[in-house]
Order: sequence, then structure tokens, then C-alpha cells
Amino acid sequence: MASSTVAPGSTQQSIEVETKLPARHDEEGINNQIAAIHVTGDGGFDAQSLFLVVENILKHTAPIFGSFAPGTQASLGNFEDMTPSAYFSSPSCILKQISCKMDGHALGEANAHETTLSILQMLSSYSWDARAVMTLAAFALGYGEFCFLMQIHVSDQLAKSLACLKRLPFLVEQKWLQKHQQALAELINLINIAIEVIKCIFEFGKLPNYGRENVPSLTESSEHIPMDVYWVIRTVVGCSAHMTSVTSNIGVLAVDLSSLAYNLDQILNKLRVQLKICKQQIEETETEAYQMLGNLLQINPTIAELFMVLCFGKSNVQPLIDGSTEVSFDVLMHKHVLLLISGPDISDNDLRTLKQLHKEIGNRGKIVWIPIVEQATVDMERRFWSRGSEVPLYIVQRFLPLPGIKFIKEEWHFTSEPIVVVINPKVRVEQCVSLAQIEGINSFPCFRKKRIDVLVDGICSCTAEGTVKFWGQFGRIESRLCTHHPCEMSLHCGNWMDIEIYSAL
Repeated sequence: MASSTVAPGSTQQSIEVETKLPARHDEEGINNQIAAIHVTGDGGFDAQSLFLVVENILKHTAPIFGSFAPGTQASLGNFEDMTPSAYFSSPSCILKQISCKMDGHALGEANAHETTLSILQMLSSYSWDARAVMTLAAFALGYGEFCFLMQIHVSDQLAKSLACLKRLPFLVEQKWLQKHQQALAELINLINIAIEVIKCIFEFGKLPNYGRENVPSLTESSEHIPMDVYWVIRTVVGCSAHMTSVTSNIGVLAVDLSSLAYNLDQILNKLRVQLKICKQQIEETETEAYQMLGNLLQINPTIAELFMVLCFGKSNVQPLIDGSTEVSFDVLMHKHVLLLISGPDISDNDLRTLKQLHKEIGNRGKIVWIPIVEQATVDMERRFWSRGSEVPLYIVQRFLPLPGIKFIKEEWHFTSEPIVVVINPKVRVEQCVSLAQIEGINSFPCFRKKRIDVLVDGICSCTAEGTVKFWGQFGRIESRLCTHHPCEMSLHCGNWMDIEIYSAL
């Protein structure tokens, strides 16, 4: 640490300069402090829209300094402004609170760390990526205003008065700009790196999470995201202190941005490598599941084996949910299984179709709901289980992306609308149909009635309910065909009998 003392009454003051980052062994202690700050939110905040606004601001401010001081321009790229969601609402009050924390903290390494933890704690109801974006947005709010006034204060009277309060006429003097040219260039460069790190963090969040066993690198990388966010916020806090030093004309800069830039650049390179590895593992998982499903459906697998490859991959297989009870996949054996494949929130009309279908099928088949989830949230999962409780069906206990999604999309042509895939007792795909096109049980040939001739091997009797029971060439068969019940009848072995049965029996 270093310090500089100036004469009393000067516009400068004695400050402590942050010249290095904490030693690497300190990260364990920092990580423990971060781990104590839990994420209590459900990820419902639109951090992506806020990031687009921030990126637009910072993209336009970089050339402004360049126009006043050649050499400071560090463009963030040539691209058009991105438009946030029409429903986005800026958390302006929280951004001001963050700004106050950054403006009010005492200069120095220890205080920068405490300020960073304080911001993380204040934003504990938001996801980790949202915390990074909101802190950067708080900095962009003041920084963008400063640059905007710097650009128009000469020609606009209101801006001129505001600029006077911010000492802008003094700051745009050539002498001042030349003095701080390198410092401003470092600031813009560091903000650029922070933006790239946040982009990587967003990209991790968009990757399908097939579970630790299927994509181990994604789980490991995700576990380190809180530390990466810490350093993004720590960097923004440093940039804020740096900007305060520059605009206050303090003789000694409060933060050594080169150390922060080196550290954040290391994080950025690490994230890019991890992203590449994760995408490779994801592709391998999807390809393996696709090939295994294609092969399975050509042989004689069990229904449990089909679900294992389709929904779980290398992860542990979870039992089905029947109401509030966990049940084995054995309940589906020797049955026609209707796979309902859809998003977690289906319409009321679809629910009515499923209820009617369940009533008509009875015990001749089972309906199993496989939810297709890309990015899960707490609210989404809550609505899913609420919907599932309204229909007496089985639910796959997997509220995560499915390893077999490539097969589902390419072979069963799932897009976004719910579909029903019929699996016969031999675990073969018999039919694939849109849920919207289903008109009762007759939409499924496997459940339609048909007449067959049966060679009777033994006694045939008719119960009081009119159900004929006998042993024939297909084994024991029950069919409601007698119109003269109650009665007793017998057929000698070798006789043929013409009956009407459901083909799913």
C-alpha cells in the first residue's frame, strides 16, 4: 500500500492507494464470505434487458472521451442499439442505493472488499448475474450522465448549468484531459472487460443443465460463478473510485486499474475456455442419447430403460410421481404408455382433453407427463406441479432439460406445442400426434374396438355384468359382448368364437 500527503487547504487529500489485489490464498476466505450471502430470489428479474440498456450507454460514452482526448477511445464494438423487453422496468431506486454505496466508501483495498460484500448482501434477493449487471448499471447511470453533459454542455444552457455544478468546464480543459488520458483509457478498457465477463456469465445461464453426471464442467463452472460476480462488482467499485479520483482532480489515483484489469482478464479467459468445454460435453450428451434411443427402439428394452436414456442420461433415475406418491416405472410395464411431452404450463383446454382421455382409457393405458424445461424458475416449477395435480397422470420427476431433447425434436417433431407419443407394451413407438388434434380415445388406433376370431381352448362363461371370460389363443380375454346375461354357456375346445375387443388388450 502507498499513500500521498498534500498541503492543507489543497483540493487534494491524503489517500490510500490500492496497488495490488489480495493474495491468492485469501480467495478461500472471500469465497466463504460470499457463500454466506444466499440468493433468495427466483431469477424473475429481467437482468438481460437491464444489461442491454447498460451496454447501449457504455457503447456511446467511449467515443465521447475520444473526441475530447484522442487516444482514450476504446470502442465496445460496432453494433446497433439493442432494445430491452417492452415490459422491462428499471430498478432505479436500487441503482441509486448502489451508487451511494460506491460513492461513499473510503478508498483502499479493505474498504473496496467490504463495499463489494455490502452490495452483494443488499442484492441478495437477485440472482448472481443480476447482481453483477445492477452494479454495472449503477456505475453507468452516473458515468453516462457525466459523459452526456460533457458532450452537450457547450450548446445547451441547462446542460451548461449542470456541468458547472460538476466542474465540467474545468475538466474538459486540454491540460486536464492530457493529464488523465491514460487513466480514462484504462477505465474504458476495464469496463469493456467487465461487460465481456457478464456476457459469459449470461451464456452459462442459457446452457442446458443436464446434471453433474452428464455435463460435469457446467456444474463446476456454475459453482464458481459467485466468485466471478464478486470480482466483477469489485472491479466496478474500483472503477467508481477511479472516476471519483479523476473528476475530483485528486493528484493520486485511488485504484490501480491495471491489477484489476489483469485479474478480470484472467477470469474472462477462464470462462471462455470453460464455455467451450461445456458446449462440447453438452453436444456429446445429446448425441449419445440420440443414438442410444434410436438403437433402443429397435430392440426389446424395458420401459424403464427408455425413460432412463430419454430423461436422465447418466444421472440417477428418479421414480415417477403419482399424485403425492413416488412409484416405480414397473407400473407402466405391459401397458400402452402415452407420453405427454410439453412445456411446464399447459392450457386449460389441454387439461380438459387429458382428463377426458384418462377417463376413456381407463386401465388400458397410462399417461405420463414429461416436462420440457429450458430455463427453470421457482414460479415455473410451482405452476407445473399445480397443473399436474389437476389430472390423474404420472409425472416424470425431472424439472431440468432432457438429454434426449434432440431425439424428441428431430424424431418426434416436438417444437413448442404439446404432443402425445404412444409407446406400445413392446416399447415401440406406435403413434405421435399433437395434443390439439386429439378428439377422444378414437384418435388412437391402439384403443379402438375391433372384431377378431378366437379359437376357444376351454370353458367360456358370462358373468352377471355381461363380461365374457375365457381362455383362447391370446391367453385370458375379457370382453363385454354378451347381451343375454346373466347366463352360463360353454364351448368345447376347438370351437371358434367371433368377439369384439379393444386392440390395446
